[in-house]
Amino acid sequence: PPRRPPHPQVQLGKIGRRCRCSLRVLRVLGRGGACHMGMATVAAEDDSRVQEKAKQKLDYVQGFIRSLETALRHDTAEDRAWLQAVISPSDTCGVTLTKLAIESKYQSYVSLRCATMRAVQLLIRISTLFISRGATEDHNIGIAIFLQLVGRELADEAFTEVKALAKGAEPNLGCNAILFLVELGPDAFFLSDFPDVMVAYLDLFVALPNRADDLVEVALRVHAWSGERRAELLGAAVRHRGGQVLCEVLLQVINRGLDERPLRALKVLAGCLAIGGSESLLYTNDIRVLVEILLRELPVHAKNATAFACHADCYKALVRRCEAARTHRRDEIVQVLEDLRDYESCDPKVRQHCSEALAVLASLCR
Repeated sequence: PPRRPPHPQVQLGKIGRRCRCSLRVLRVLGRGGACHMGMATVAAEDDSRVQEKAKQKLDYVQGFIRSLETALRHDTAEDRAWLQAVISPSDTCGVTLTKLAIESKYQSYVSLRCATMRAVQLLIRISTLFISRGATEDHNIGIAIFLQLVGRELADEAFTEVKALAKGAEPNLGCNAILFLVELGPDAFFLSDFPDVMVAYLDLFVALPNRADDLVEVALRVHAWSGERRAELLGAAVRHRGGQVLCEVLLQVINRGLDERPLRALKVLAGCLAIGGSESLLYTNDIRVLVEILLRELPVHAKNATAFACHADCYKALVRRCEAARTHRRDEIVQVLEDLRDYESCDPKVRQHCSEALAVLASLCR
């Protein structure tokens, strides 16, 4: 793997000392009775220095993120050993990055704050992978890892700041803040705040269409949390204009067929379509594309009753809401469902879902 940069506390500490030196110079000049023009000149120079230091820190943090991503991708013994060292509670890497993300003098440096939030998010994700090997059912494991990584006091300070950013006006900061909070888990959000967060989240699909692939992961995770937060996500998607963009991206995920994400995306989309008022959530062409996907996938999942149920439920919700779905490839859909229903070797649950889907279609096409 390429040579990795030193830990953040090493390089950022040197930058911080030079910055504090410039501030001491400014205070000395102030006590000496410098004229306003002189003070303005020093202040401008100091701002310039802070800007340069912010750029240096950004370059370093971005390099650190690339190293993390490279190590995850290559996954050699050396990479794993390095990653384990970085996420160790005895290493102050997470503390340094978290402090930098919320430091007041860098509030106006959006790229730097976004990068540091992304870096801490990656550290939490890597820790989760090492602890659970991706098999944990504890959705709040991210919070436990973050507390262990940076301590209660700094974590509380970061929670307050990042929650404000999640509902703030700057879309890039809002995007990274929401991604960071979702990495922590459902307990990172108060239920009373969650509706506002979901509105801000859906706004981002309109404001930052280039981040749609990152943002869709939020919907997949929130839906997996179930309960009130899932209901709030689905309801907001139906009501909000960003919901249409979300559903377009979900459709792309469903059609890609990679890992378990298509099935998770299908559940989110089916949940949205099951809500009243979702008739205009999908464009006509997207409705037809979804019918084509379901026609392709239903027989593929005939031996997996759980996966088949997700596809059948989505089809039932789709034909109930969208007239275009009732007529597009109708004969082929009916043939597939009838064949599976009448095939005695099929799981009884699969055959039952086929009968239900056929009944729904027949009742709507009289």
